[in-house]
Amino acid sequence: MAKLGMPSVTISFEEAGIEAINRSKRGIVALLLEETQDTITKLLKDHTVTSSDGKTETTVKAISNPFTVYTTDDIPSELTDDNKDYITKAMLGYVKAPYRVKVYLMAADETANTKADKFAEALKPLATDRWDYLAIPSITEMQYESVGAWLKTNRDNKRKRSKVVLPGYAGDYEGIVNFSNEFVRTIAKRYTGAQYTPRIAGLIAGTPLTISATYAPLSEVVDCDRYTADENDEKVNKGEFFIWYDGEKFKMSRAMNSLVTTTQGKLEAYQTIKSVDVMDMVYDDVKKTAQDSYIGKFTNDYDNKLLLIAAIMGYFKELEDGRLLQKGYSQLDIDVEAVKNYQLQHGKYTQEELADMDDLTIKKLDTKKKVFLRAKIKILDAMEDISLPIDI
Repeated sequence: MAKLGMPSVTISFEEAGIEAINRSKRGIVALLLEETQDTITKLLKDHTVTSSDGKTETTVKAISNPFTVYTTDDIPSELTDDNKDYITKAMLGYVKAPYRVKVYLMAADETANTKADKFAEALKPLATDRWDYLAIPSITEMQYESVGAWLKTNRDNKRKRSKVVLPGYAGDYEGIVNFSNEFVRTIAKRYTGAQYTPRIAGLIAGTPLTISATYAPLSEVVDCDRYTADENDEKVNKGEFFIWYDGEKFKMSRAMNSLVTTTQGKLEAYQTIKSVDVMDMVYDDVKKTAQDSYIGKFTNDYDNKLLLIAAIMGYFKELEDGRLLQKGYSQLDIDVEAVKNYQLQHGKYTQEELADMDDLTIKKLDTKKKVFLRAKIKILDAMEDISLPIDI
C-alpha cells in the first residue's frame, strides 16, 4: 500500500517563481534565554512578590514557557537584569517595534558551554512555534554550527521559514544572519556580539517589508569595533551584517544575510534580508491558507483549480499594490509540464498522446490529489545604490 502521509502543500522558491496566498502578521522575535531553575520554577506557578519597603504583597499569576511580550510591561521582574535587558533591546525594533517577542526559558548550565548540543532540547519547542527571527544571547562559538544546522534543517526539510541571528558565524545560508561585530557599547553597558543579537533580531523584525534595514541608525550605540571603508566593503561581500560608524552616527551596514555562494535558483535576491523576508511571508501565507481553506475542502477538478489560481493572483495583486512586488508582472497558471510528467509517471498517457493534446486539454487532466501550479513574481528591493553623474 502506498504511503500517503499527511496532506501537504509543497511550495518551491526559485528566483523567478513563487506560489502564494493571504497576508499575515510579521515580525515575531524568538529569544532563548538562560535563567536559574529556581526562577523558572517560580515563574511557572502563582507566587507573591513583596514590595521594596516590605509593606505590601502582590500575587503574581503564573506565566507559560514560552511567554509572550507585547510591551516592556510584560517583562517579569524576577528575570535577571541581563535577560530583562535582552528583551528590552529586542523591543526597540526599527521603524516600529517587533509584532511581539516570544521568550523561551531554559535552565542555566555553565558546565554545558563547551557542548555543541547545549541548546538542542530547548530548541525543540521552537520547531513547531510561529516566529521569524531567533536570537540566543548566551550562545558560544561551540554552538554556532549546531544551531545553524538546526535552522537549516527546519527551513529545508520541515518547511519552517524562520531565520536566526548568529554572532560572527559565516553560515553561507539565506536563513542565517551573520552579525559580525565583536563588541557594541552603549552608555550603560558593553556587549559582546552574541549579547547584542536580540537587538539586531528586533531591528530586522521591526523593519517594514517595503524598506530594508540598510543604514538603520542605532541611537543607543556609542562605540563598536571599527574598520576602514575598504574593510567594510569586504565584510559585506563576505555576507556580514554589522554596525559601523559613518563619522556622525552608528548605523547598520547593507542588510545582507550570510549567503555568499549563489547557485542556479538561488541568486542575488536570496542574499538580501528584505527579499528573503518577502519570500518567507509568501510561503507562510499560502501554506497556512491552503491548509485552512483548501486542502480537503474542494474536489480537485479544473474549475476549482481556477478558483485557487484566482485567490492566489488576488494575493499577488495585494502585494503589488503594497509595492512589495513589481506591478503587472505576477503570473500564475497550471504547470503544464508538471501535469505531463505526472501522467507519464502514473502510466495514464504516452508521450505521443500528450504531444497531440493542446495546453488546455492537459490542464484539465485528472491529477488525483495533486495540484501543479507555477508562478512568476518579481520582488521589489529597497533603494540602496544611487548613481548620479552631474555634468557642469
